[in-house]
This record gives sequence, structure tokens and C-alpha cells, in this order.
Amino acid sequence: MPERRSARLLPRAEQQLRANWREGRYRDGTPYAFTCPATPRYRHQWYWDSCFHAIAWRHFDPARARAELRTLLRAGRLDGFIPHTVFWDRPALWRRAPFYATPSLFGSMSTATIQTPLIALAWELVAAASPDEPGFGAEALTQLRLHYDWLERERDPDGDGLITIIHPDESGLDDSPKYDPVFGWMSHHRPGYFWLVERCRRLGFSSHAIIERYPEHVEDVLVNVFYALSLRSLSRLLGEGAQGVYTQRAERTERALVERCHDERTGLFFDLAGPEERPVAVSTWSALAPLALPGLPAELRHRLVTEHLLDRRRYRAHTGIPSVALEEPAFRPGWEVFRCWRGPSWMNSAWLLVPALRELGYDDEAARIVESLARAVEREGFREYYNPLTGEGLGARGFGFSTLLVDLLAPAPAG
Repeated sequence: MPERRSARLLPRAEQQLRANWREGRYRDGTPYAFTCPATPRYRHQWYWDSCFHAIAWRHFDPARARAELRTLLRAGRLDGFIPHTVFWDRPALWRRAPFYATPSLFGSMSTATIQTPLIALAWELVAAASPDEPGFGAEALTQLRLHYDWLERERDPDGDGLITIIHPDESGLDDSPKYDPVFGWMSHHRPGYFWLVERCRRLGFSSHAIIERYPEHVEDVLVNVFYALSLRSLSRLLGEGAQGVYTQRAERTERALVERCHDERTGLFFDLAGPEERPVAVSTWSALAPLALPGLPAELRHRLVTEHLLDRRRYRAHTGIPSVALEEPAFRPGWEVFRCWRGPSWMNSAWLLVPALRELGYDDEAARIVESLARAVEREGFREYYNPLTGEGLGARGFGFSTLLVDLLAPAPAG
């Protein structure tokens, strides 16, 4: 039965990606080709969405996967900054423009904020699926190095190996309840978010100036897990040895996550907020994300599984992996405007954590999670997220990165 379901869903995933594909030229003549997350709400190119789209595309059309990542890299600056959101084919409409952290209120090509930096990880996976273009893996190494060097220089001012976000949406988790104690009235779903954007705009989005002046910033666990994974991917793409500079940086980030973010009492990994680096003790799937780090001590990884992912009071739900623990007061499994990371299950959560379950020997649980999401997609389509208690599809329809399901269902493409 799982094989038959997979055979039905893979063509639907390809059809969805092709429906969301956009090609053209920016007003200055720069070519672009990317997968928009979903219309009409998400028309633009988003950093981590494009990485996830490319990872899914590599199963069907590696050339489009490569084009997606090249377009994302093309949107970056010469110093290595790559924006969160890029407005290639149309500007942000007036009703939504104030939500974007752009250098100016209207007319900007892109935001001045980052997003969870996984392009090197996506680049490595796509390169492995590109035997028809063997030079792809090496073609952008200079730009990728600039990007990760920029992140270290601009977002790790204290040099502890953990990079910092200055807006809740820089992680991609926008309205997660873990940000409520940090950003308060300026949280993503509250009116003060407009002021959060504006005060950063007045400082030219200088992360050093913002971090020095304001206490609302976070060393985010999920962001740093992807940062460490990507540093290791970059090291492999470069062909560095075990002691290569990017391998060393990945190890430093991983050590910092264990030494500074791990909470011995709960076994979870908590974000560090503000200049005091105060742990934010809210249980979200971000607190489970270090499970994806192969170098994490085995006892810590098993504890995340047995005490949290396998616990029906916490994360073992009917469908997928909830974005917030079921026992958290902030848990909301349904749809709310601007409040979508407060309980629903997302495909990228499973994509990150399920391989670790398989690696650690929890094959039955991994299969159960994937099967639950496959059933939901078969019934509801590729939705933005799903109710973890019922499997109901919620949010945007035809959502691009929910096609990550193919990466969980299909064997990895041959490299």
C-alpha cells in the first residue's frame, strides 16, 4: 500500500512544482527562474522555500533544481548577503508591502533580512543529482563561501559560533510562540511588528548596530542547526579535509548548541534571547532540531526521541510532527491569520527529523510519520500545513515545499 500511494503522489508533486514555476527577466534584464510557494498569497521567491523546492525538483528535473538555486544566489549582494524574500516578477502589493523588511517601504527588489541559511546543503544535494552537469557542485563555491563568511562576520558578533536573528521571520518560523517572550508586542502577529521593521530600517539593517542597541534578538536553535549542516555541506563541496575551516566552524556551532542551548532538565534545546542570552523555555519543533546533527552525542539524540517525539502528550500526533508540543499552553492546531507556527504540522519539520529517526533505528515511527503525511496529502492536497490532530489541510493550497514529501517517499536520486 505505501508503494502504491507513493506511485500516486509523486506525479502529483511534479505537477504542483511545474504549476508554481516562474521564469522571466527582472526590470534590469537579470534572468530568473524559481518556484513560487503558492498563489495568490506567496508570489515571490523565498530563501528557504527555494532551497526546499530545489531539493524536491531534483527528483524530477535537476535542471530546474539548479536554476532555482542559481536564481537565489543571483539575488544576493557581492559581500555574500542573500535576502529572505526577492520580488523578481512583481513588487509587493501595497497591503503586504509593510510586512516585508525592505530597505524602503516601496520599490525594493528584496528584503534586507536573512532566512535560515541552508543553500549550501541544498546545493550539495542538487549537485549529487546532477550527473549531467558535473561542474555544478563547484561553480558557485566562491559565492557560497562569501555567504557563510558574511553570516559569521555579521550575525555572530560575540564569536561564540551561534548566529543571531533580529526578526522572528528570519528563521521562517514567523509567529512561533517561542518568540513571544522575546519580541513581545513586536511579535510577528502583533501591531508592534511594524515598529520592529521600521527601527531596523532606520539603522540600515546593520545587524551589529541593532544587536548593540536593542535587546530583541535571538540565537535561534533551528537556524543554527541548518547553519551547521550547511557548513559541513560547504566543506564537502570544497573538498576540505577533516580539519577544514568550514568543518571547524560547524563543529564550533554544534558544541555551542550542546553547551549553551541544551536544557538538561527537559532534554530540549532552547533559543538564547537578548544580550543576557536567556534560554527561551518554550517547547517547539525547533527545540528538537539538533536531532538532525549526526555528531550530536547519541544519548542526547535518543532522549529527544524517547521523551518527546514518541510521547503522545508532546509530539506524537495523528499527522506529522506538531510545530509546538501538544502540552504547551500556546498550542493551536488549527488555522489562524498570521499564526501558523503555533501547532500545525509542516512538511519541512518531518523532512529534517525523519532521516534522523531512521538513522537511530526508529524505523517504525519514521514510517508512521511519513505515512500520516502521505495520507493527508492524498486527501487534502499539498497544503501549507496540516492539523496534527486530524490531518486537515490548512493555509495556502498548492504549497510548493510540501512536495518535500517526495524526498521522504522516494529513494535519493543517484549521484
